[in-house]
Amino acid sequence: MLTFFKPAGAAIALAIAALALPAAAREQAPQLVDQTGRAFTFATLAGTPLAVTFVAAHCTDACPLVNAQFAQAARLLEGERRQIRLLTITLDPENDPPRVMRALAQTFHANPRVWIVAGGTVRDVHRVMQGFGVVAQRGRKGYAGMHTTVVYFIDAHGSLRKTILASTDLSAQLVAEVRSDWRALAQ
Repeated sequence: MLTFFKPAGAAIALAIAALALPAAAREQAPQLVDQTGRAFTFATLAGTPLAVTFVAAHCTDACPLVNAQFAQAARLLEGERRQIRLLTITLDPENDPPRVMRALAQTFHANPRVWIVAGGTVRDVHRVMQGFGVVAQRGRKGYAGMHTTVVYFIDAHGSLRKTILASTDLSAQLVAEVRSDWRALAQ
């Protein structure tokens, strides 16, 4: 079984270690699907810093705010031409298949070169959520109604550098973190 957190809990392996495993084991890495329909694993994102969050497309509480803040941060970071990717993953794969996440990406004009919006199979998304320690509880209508809203900053080597709670000032926080920790994130 692949784990995303190193034993000390201080870093995310992001399945980079899977590169040294036999081909059969590498194929077991959770696979996600971006808004263009391209399948990927965390190993394919290695070498680029990431800011990762989890949302539910049907959420009417914090998630639309997080999406709007990620959209704004993506525009700002794209203008600075920094090699960082924002990654939003569904936390409700039962209700947010890749086609729903693609529609969400279109709503927020997510440029996949800067901001990846992803879904996947229920099994694979739950494995990724488990690796990040994301918690989601079903509400009365069957959607993931209560959940964590955290952004994870991961450096180019797959190490978790920082987590922040989503806020109304998330886009400014994201950009400020990238600017202040750029050397640590990019190396």
